[in-house]
Amino acid sequence: MSSFWTPSGEHEVPGDAGETGNAEQVFEHAEAAQVDPETAAAMEQQLREAQEQLLSVPAGQIVANHVIGLFELAALHLRIDPPNLEEARLPIDAMGILVEQLGDQLPEHQTLSAALHQIRLAFVEVQNQPEEDD
Repeated sequence: MSSFWTPSGEHEVPGDAGETGNAEQVFEHAEAAQVDPETAAAMEQQLREAQEQLLSVPAGQIVANHVIGLFELAALHLRIDPPNLEEARLPIDAMGILVEQLGDQLPEHQTLSAALHQIRLAFVEVQNQPEEDD
């Protein structure tokens, strides 16, 4: 079951486990859970503003930003001591799928392709490093 955090605490969101629900249901539940109506209205307004901002940005740019986030996540897992190759593999694979399948639909495709190439090289380099004895 999903929950919704408010300043007065965590509240369960009604609905089936597989149901995603919508913002109106969340805010109706928040109001039923004794959330200050002004706070609920302010939260709803913030949600609307965030959605408007999101809609004002081209979808390709948002996807490209997520690709960069995947790059950064993989790099973090490769930099730690010891590196976590299993955790680095998933964001690298996801990045590869997005960059290679979407191609020129993504802004800065060549830059993203170069970043993908670099993170794959880094993975192989880290994977082939001999383990140090402590």
